Formats: sequence, C-alpha cells, structure tokens
Amino acid sequence: MIQLSSRILLVLLAIVFSPLCMIAQIDNYGADQANKRFMPSQGMLGGRTDFNYLALENHPGNSGVPLGGIGVGNVEFAPDGRFARIGMNNIHIPIPRSKASFFSLWYKSGGEAKSYQLVRENKKQYGLEGVNKIFYKGIFPRAELNFGEEMIVVSPRIHAYSGLVPHDIKNSSLPVVFFEIELQAKQDAEVAIAFSWEDFIGRGLKEPKSIEGMDGQIFGGNGREKLVNGENWPVREPEQTFAESVQYGNFCGIRQFASGPLKPIKATFQNYVNEVVVLAEIQEGNEISYLPAYSIQQGEVNWNNFKSTGLFNKYSGEVKKLSYSENACASAISVKTKMAAGEKKTIRFMLAWFYPELKVNKSNAGSCWPNGSDYGRYFHNFFDNIEQLIQYTSDNRALILNETLAWQEPVLNSTLPDWYKFKLINSAYVIYTNMVLNKKGDVMVNEGGMGGLAGTMDQRISSHPFYQKFFTQLDRSEMEIFADAQAGDGSIQHFIGHYYVGMGTVGGRIPTENNWMLDNTGGWIIQLAKDYEQTGDIQYLKKYIGRVKDGMAFLKRKMPEGLNIPIGPTTYDDYKHPPVYSYGISMYLATLKAAEALAKAVNDTTWLHECKTQFELSKNDMIRMLWNGRFFSYGCEIDGSNRLDSILFTGQLAGQFVSRYCGWGDILPIEVIQASIIAQFKTSLYNTPDYYANKVWNINAGRGIDNQGSQCWPFYLESYTAYTAMQTGYVEDALDIMRHIQLVHLRKGWTWCQNLWNPAELNYMTAPVTWFSTDLIAGAGINIPRKELRLAPAIIRKDKTVLPLFYPTFWAELTLDSKKKNASLKILKTFGSKNISFNKIIIEPVGKPTAERKEISIDEFSVQQGNVLDISRWWKELMSAEIREAVLPQADKVPFIVVDNNLYK
Repeated sequence: MIQLSSRILLVLLAIVFSPLCMIAQIDNYGADQANKRFMPSQGMLGGRTDFNYLALENHPGNSGVPLGGIGVGNVEFAPDGRFARIGMNNIHIPIPRSKASFFSLWYKSGGEAKSYQLVRENKKQYGLEGVNKIFYKGIFPRAELNFGEEMIVVSPRIHAYSGLVPHDIKNSSLPVVFFEIELQAKQDAEVAIAFSWEDFIGRGLKEPKSIEGMDGQIFGGNGREKLVNGENWPVREPEQTFAESVQYGNFCGIRQFASGPLKPIKATFQNYVNEVVVLAEIQEGNEISYLPAYSIQQGEVNWNNFKSTGLFNKYSGEVKKLSYSENACASAISVKTKMAAGEKKTIRFMLAWFYPELKVNKSNAGSCWPNGSDYGRYFHNFFDNIEQLIQYTSDNRALILNETLAWQEPVLNSTLPDWYKFKLINSAYVIYTNMVLNKKGDVMVNEGGMGGLAGTMDQRISSHPFYQKFFTQLDRSEMEIFADAQAGDGSIQHFIGHYYVGMGTVGGRIPTENNWMLDNTGGWIIQLAKDYEQTGDIQYLKKYIGRVKDGMAFLKRKMPEGLNIPIGPTTYDDYKHPPVYSYGISMYLATLKAAEALAKAVNDTTWLHECKTQFELSKNDMIRMLWNGRFFSYGCEIDGSNRLDSILFTGQLAGQFVSRYCGWGDILPIEVIQASIIAQFKTSLYNTPDYYANKVWNINAGRGIDNQGSQCWPFYLESYTAYTAMQTGYVEDALDIMRHIQLVHLRKGWTWCQNLWNPAELNYMTAPVTWFSTDLIAGAGINIPRKELRLAPAIIRKDKTVLPLFYPTFWAELTLDSKKKNASLKILKTFGSKNISFNKIIIEPVGKPTAERKEISIDEFSVQQGNVLDISRWWKELMSAEIREAVLPQADKVPFIVVDNNLYK
C-alpha cells in the first residue's frame, strides 16, 4: 500500500529517454476528412492582450454570438455587423457569411439626408457606405452593437437576443431572434431603420447523390463511415423561392418561402427550413415599407428610394419570385419614424424560421435510421405553423428575455475579471451550434467536424457541465441513450448517433455500435455519480446501477494478467500511445472513486470493498510503472518496458482533476501532483506562445510532436492541466492558461467557433468545459444525499469577493468581505420540488491534500430562495488555502520538483 510522504527532493533528475513510435494511429471514423480543414498553429499565436471584453472595438467578424435556439439552427451576429456562420439549415457546416443580411440607418435633418449600412466596411454596398467603428458586446445568446459618435444626428444601438431559459426547454428551442434598435436623436429628424435578410431557404444543405449502401451500422464495415460523412456530400440544389407581405398580430413584414416542404433524399438532422419571416413591430407613428425581393449581385437600384426617403418603393403585397438556381436574392423591411432632439425610441424586428416535422416515409426520405428516434424538433410539440410560433414568441418575449438574463446576472455581478465573465458565458454557445434536440426530447451533441458523428462520450466528460447545471433533463437524455445502448460486454459506446444518419433512443438502437474507448465507460459512470450527488435523485441512480456494475466489470476484464491497469483505446486517439497510458489509468482511478460513491449510495458494502481494494492496487501500479520522478511518463509496454520518459503529456492528471472536483478526494499524493504540474509548466507550456501547448511533447527534441493539424486540444489543457493546477494551489497560473486559450481564438474572431485541434474555425463541442471553473474558484461542491456543502475559495480580493455558484437544483452567491472577515452564501434561485438542506460544511483548501479536509457541523440550512447561510465564524478555516507563487512567467528559473517513487512503496 502506498504511504503518503512529504519528502520532496528539489534536485534535477536524470531521465532515461526511450525511443518513440511516431506512426499515427489509423483513423476509423472519417476524421481524416475533417482534419483537412484545420489550420496549423505556426505563426498564429501570441499578440494583443488588452481587449475590452464587454465592448470589443472593431473586432474581426469571422464568428459572432449564435442566435436561435437549441436544436433548431442558428445565425451568428458578428462584431462587424454582418451575419456569419449561418446555421439555420445546417449547424454542422454553416454558411460562412452573408452578403445581404444587415441593418441600415437613414436620417434626414435640416433638409439633408444621410444613409449608412451598419456594417464596418470601407466600400459601399448598394450605394450605402459602411461605418468606421463598432463596439460589440457579445454575451451569448445576446449581442449589442453601438457605433460611437460617428452619426451626428441620431445614435443607433442594436440589441439582439434569443431565448435560453434554464430548465425550460420550450422557451430555449424556438427558431426566433429579436432585434431591438435603440435610437437617440441629437437633432430633430426623420429616421428609418432597414433590416435586409438574404434568402437561405434550401441553401447550405448537404445531400448525397445516392443512398445506396447507407443503411445499417456506420461501423459495420464496407466503408460506410466514409459514405455517410456529410462533409463529403455535395450541396443540395437551390430551391425556387417566393416572397410576400404578411402580418401576424402586432408584427408585419416579409415572408420568404418555398412552394412546399423540402423533401430530402436522405433523412438527416439538418433543418429543412421552408419559410422565413422578417418582421417589424407595428407602432403608432411609424411607417413600414417593404422590399420583397432584390438581387444580391445587382440590388443597388432597389435601395435608391430608401437612400432618398427612408422608405422602399410601394409594394402591393402580392407574391414575388425570390431566388432560383444560382440567382440569390434577399428581402428587406424598413421602419420610418420622426424624432425630436433628445428623444429616444426603440424599433423592434423579429427573424423567425419554420419547417414542418419530417415524418419519415419513402415519399419524403428514402433512407433513414429506422430503429432510433424521430427527426422532428421540440417546437413541433407546440406549433403547427409559423403564425402560431410568432404569436407565442411575441406574447412571451419579455419573459423569455428576463429568464435568459437571469443566469447571466450572477456572473456579470460577480467580482471576477471581465475576461473570465466573457469566456464563461460565451463558452455555452455550443448548446445552439452543436446540440441536436428532437420532438421526443432525445438529445445528442455533434462533436464538430468528424463527418457528423455525435453524442461523443469521451468529449462529454469535459463538455457536459453547462448542460448538466442548466438543462439537466437534456443532459440526462443523452446519458440515458448511452446507457440503453450499452454493449453486451458492458462497454459504453463512443457515439450514440450521427447528424446525417440518425440517433438512438431508449428502447431502440444506435447506428454507431461497435466503437468503444475505455474512458467512454468510465466517463459515463463518473457523470452518473456526479449527477446523483448534485441532485439527490436516487431513483435515477437505481435505474442504472446494474449498468454501472456491468461497466466496471468490463473495465476490469481489460486488465492483462498481473496488471491492475485496463488496456485499450481512449479519447486521445490521434497519436499513438503505449498500452499502459497515464491518461487511461488516471481516469480509471477516478472511475473507481465514482463507483465507491455509488456503492455507498446503494449500501453495497461488498462492492464498496472491491472498489477500494482495486483502487489501491491500480494506484500502486500507476506510480510503480509510470512515475519517473518529475512526472508520469507518457506510457510503457504491459511488462513495463520501453517507458517513454522523454514524452511529457498534458492529460496525465485527468483523473486527479475529475475526482477532486467531484468531492471524491485526491487519487495521488499532493507532492506528485505538484511535481507533475511544474514539469508541464517548465516544459511544454513555457516553451509555447500563449501556453497553447502541444499535448504530446518530446523533451529530448524540445518540441511538440502531435500530428500536424491536431496539436493542442485546448479544452483538455484547460481541464486537465489548468484546473488541476488550480486545485494544487497554482491559481494565478491556472487563470493565465484559461485566459490565453481564449486569447488565441479571440484575436482571430473565433470566440464562437472554437476548434479542438488547432486555433481555427469549427464548432467543437467541448468549449463549455469552462463551466467547471465556477466551482473550482469557490472551492465549492455539493453532495445532497449526505447534506454536504463544500466551500474553500481559491480567489480572495483584499476588499470584497462575490462568486457565483450554479447547480441543477439551485443557484447561489458566495460573498466574502476580507476587511470584516464576513462570509455568507445566499440562495438566488431554486428548481424542482425536492426539499434540500445542508448540515455539514466541508472545507478542502486548494494547495493541500484532501486528506486534510475539515468537516464542520452546522444547524440545518434549508436551500430556499432568499435564504442566507452565515459562515463567518469559520473564516480562518475557509481562508486556509495554500496559494503558490506563479510559475509560468518565470518557469525557467523555477526548479523541477523531484519525488522519489521509492517513497511510496
């Protein structure tokens, strides 16, 4: 058994280098096609850091805040005033940019008329000059654009938003966006705002030329995984579309539409949008005019009247032809009003899209996944047509906006830095850009690229916290499909569906069988245990406890004789690793901790003993075989030979982060963890601009050796290096890594389309990893069945500290007054009908081993909105974190920490 020791030898260790096999692992699911789009990192790192995060000035427009809803498609409103990455039809491969979707301002004062396209662009479009400056506040799913002092007669400000209401799926899955243009007149003037929208109906959809060979399991051989890779399919032929004027309640405008439902050759989860409306709110004193159709390439003549009068030419409302073949067109609507100097007005627009439910049969989709879930959308449960959708959304607009603001306000009102607020809130964007939500309520999340593979369990380990905290029902849906699809050998599958094929459902089958990794099974068990402890839902746990045991038995069978380490593939699958692998074994240790927690929950003492015994055996083997004194080797052979001590890997402490985050304690001695963190800091991170480090680093060569096009894996660098570092006391370094990971994407305008493999554009699923950090910064966690509240803040200001906390059943605010030594926890909001209370505070200070935790009994505290728990009397204990001096700014001067592994035998 390993005996803990605090002996740390601050000397250099001579490392015996071993040869490295540099042959890339053969890819078996179409990622080779996706990777061709990734941009190399050389020459793209480093640069500006002085951003005003909540008012980005003249920022690149490659991506913007996605607007729309969960599972219904989205459009991104970019910082340059354009619309980018339009995913109304296809969220997997959105249309990069729109030429004819924009807002325009016209005003006339003192007999002089002036018109602007509210887009930052030097050249004119349709005779409208662009603007020179835009300040952009992008806080998903809201965006705000203002234009400084450029307009001398009237100042416009655009507010755009859609609904994302925690635990309210209906109001979060509506294909509707609101735009409110706030006008402030500096002089008496006539003013008009026009909203132009390009016709995207039927555009950007991917469709195969033939469905031959597409039925059956994706990994069933015969090259089917490449056949169904939608990235390789051609774009569907454009539709003939039309435009007409419409009025729905208090909104009127232009309806773009196809002659009927779009019939796919193959059923997919693309959105077969067949009608779009661009509407303006009817207000007394305003005049609304229409431009039903104009050519994008030759549209200037259609805008002449607007430039002169603020109105479009008179239109009688009849149906007009819009787009056909390659002739792309757009529609526009203008609202004109009169304003007195100093007056403020708000003009409201609405953008909405609709498509009928795709009910699969041979007449409308020749190929489908017949054993799985439906291809509808959640809004099809409530609305049969676009008029019903518009009426409901306009009636509930204020409620939806207020409830969307509610989850952001605790973050924005905190004392955390602006870069962190910006990063945290915006990391949630993939719930729009990647999540597939159907009519039944089944969920899968597109991995990003990968030909369309979705419901990715290995990525889910890091990507799930936002969904689990704010949309627990959706998080569980995907988890339950994984559980139902568990293979006969007990393994949890890698995927549960495919964007261009179909997804599984409870009681059905998934089209992605026969594809597992060790951490798929471990990750599912870990997430199930965490959900139970954070919700207290014992019925949910009992439903799947048998499958947990089957999964643990599967992992144990993967251990070769004489070795207590499972052997097999893991999420790090794009660069060959040896059989005994630091990431795999550390995640297995965390999985054993999760199983221990579940064994306690169901009072299975025999199973609990087995888990504890196996944990000690496996931990001993990890240190014995892989600890080289400074860090855990990349790996070795089953017999211990060919240990790759020359290869440093950023995923080696993954299980440590997961276990401690969940409240299950350290899986390794604190001095070993600290030494490993220092080695990573001094080696790969310090030697990489922006710390955007390769995950596999050859110390002998002094460089990263990952496959070209797949190098950093920043979201895992954030969780498994930065977050573990924070737990170990390197708080400043952890925050610096987080900040620079964001900067790499931010500088290029990729905040809302981050890539896993490299700094490049792609909607990759793991960006919400940042939502672990609210708990880490507060040293917080909960175990509802045990009535335990964990608190041990890692960040304390000299004056007042306010930190937000979010869990599936309640939100809270932790306030720390350093001058008065007061500490309190206020319950901001609760969800569900379950009565929750705490009678224990657990303090696990960062930088110290969890074995030194303190348990404090308190009077029963009921978790109800408005209740405040005063914890000031334990100020000294709460403030006992061991914060270590930052290493990264001076890593070349900080010595390695060397820990003799013989001390643990």
